[in-house]
Amino acid sequence: MGPPARMYDVVVVGGGVLGACVSYWISATSEASVCVMEKEAGPARHASGRNTGVVHTPFYMDPGSRGKMARASLESRPMWRDLAERHGVPWLEAGLYEAAATEAQHAVLERHARWAARNGVDPGDAVLLDGRDVARAEPGIRCHSALHAPREACTDYAALTRAVRTEAEKLGVRFAPGSRVDRVREGAVTRGGREVGARLVINCAGGSSLQVARSAGLADGYTALHFRGEYWISSVRLAGSCVYSVPTDPRFPFLDPHWICRAGGGVEVGPNAVPVAGPEAYEGIGGPAEAAEKLAEVLSGGARRLVTSPAFVELASREWLSSVSKSAMVSRLAGILPGIRPGMFRERGTAGIRSPVVDPAGRMLDEALELAGPGSYHVLNYNSPGATGAPAYARDLVGRIRGAGLLPPAGPPRHAVWR
Repeated sequence: MGPPARMYDVVVVGGGVLGACVSYWISATSEASVCVMEKEAGPARHASGRNTGVVHTPFYMDPGSRGKMARASLESRPMWRDLAERHGVPWLEAGLYEAAATEAQHAVLERHARWAARNGVDPGDAVLLDGRDVARAEPGIRCHSALHAPREACTDYAALTRAVRTEAEKLGVRFAPGSRVDRVREGAVTRGGREVGARLVINCAGGSSLQVARSAGLADGYTALHFRGEYWISSVRLAGSCVYSVPTDPRFPFLDPHWICRAGGGVEVGPNAVPVAGPEAYEGIGGPAEAAEKLAEVLSGGARRLVTSPAFVELASREWLSSVSKSAMVSRLAGILPGIRPGMFRERGTAGIRSPVVDPAGRMLDEALELAGPGSYHVLNYNSPGATGAPAYARDLVGRIRGAGLLPPAGPPRHAVWR
């Protein structure tokens, strides 16, 4: 193959929320030529636009194992709020109650309150309340106690991603939709059999990031699992705030459905976490070939220990039941929303997929995993609350890449919305 037809200083793979933010920070701090390659026709078509829309207060993240994402979430909130204001993106401060149904669950709330303090959350933004105080504020909630995050906001991350793209384009970034990257090598990426030159490739491909890293010869032994989060739209407004149940299994803290307020005014229940074969399996389990390939990958790697454990088998059974049975789904919130009934939900919401990465030892990773290769840098396992934390995480990521000598030193700040 001859030399690439075009050369960029940086090619970012993935036009979701992280890729858009990374391209923005590179262009805001340098004159580097940047191209974002997105395989879809537009940005945020997958996880970045298929989520709860919640701007998370990091009270539930262990500062010991998830401190980096907790800090990014906290620092990103004002960035998102300002961008939403500039671009007219919906921003609703609905607040959130993490509700404990029993005294035993209250201990989890106390732990989360301590984590909130260690993560830098202001005391007034994560407040322990007893059940009577909660009932006075939200009569539809019945609980022993709750951790109240009054400034928890709801927004539209797909619209925010488009806003970041607009700001990055003002700084000279080129977005190339319909550009599926097949391979990464030092000095170039391959898309559709044609090479595009890149002095540095940054992989922000979300659910496909592990596949992209493997094409560069990295991440051997790691496995991506995929969990579809489904939603049901409610015709009745049982609560005006978001309501989260206390996680029932700390090994899988993303599993419990919530009562979600959407920025546009709707309310939904979700997500569950249904194991599926791929990062875009929005219905069923995925195609037969994709399912066979994923099964072979899982059974030959470290993830085998995890997915064959009794706890995971029980999890998979429960989540698939909640997928096929609306009653099974909504009843999981009946302990804290006693007025909830299956008949309130007649329409499904937009499903999304979370893709946690399992290491060679069979452990599900807590934080994002960053890997450097010849001429490339890869971000794997970038999951919830990844949309919340994207502006600050991307800023710090660009700083780390620059500190490793993979990007030229920062120049004078250019005109930009974030500093």
